[in-house]
Amino acid sequence: MAHRDGRRGFGSRVWLGIAALLLVACAAAYAEDMLVPVYVDGTLRKFKPRARVRDGTTYAPLRAAAEAVGAEVKWHAASQTAIVCLDTRCVPVRKDQGIMVEGRLLIPLRLMAAALACDVSWDAGAKAVRITTANCGPSG
Repeated sequence: MAHRDGRRGFGSRVWLGIAALLLVACAAAYAEDMLVPVYVDGTLRKFKPRARVRDGTTYAPLRAAAEAVGAEVKWHAASQTAIVCLDTRCVPVRKDQGIMVEGRLLIPLRLMAAALACDVSWDAGAKAVRITTANCGPSG
């Protein structure tokens, strides 16, 4: 509400400040994700939602990423944990280890792939993740 001298009241300034902070926070949330391609054995895998780097960690959709390396996923609702298995290797991934994007759980790609003994690398030139499945699966 404007005062007689044209100044805004304290309440209006507070609401404008809150709105500005929300806009900055929303913009920062979207700006921090870098969408990246993921190649498995040289083949580009198209995930929906797309894989992304957030705070230095690459995340990809749980089921699609697991299936891309030949693994199976079992979801345990009570513990909010996915068990990703390939042959005799299994890795538990808790929901709180991932991020939610478009209503889907994205998990740390290196965590899953490395636990399944797949080779994972970052291609800095292409800004892409490369996974090689030749060693995936059997435990030694």
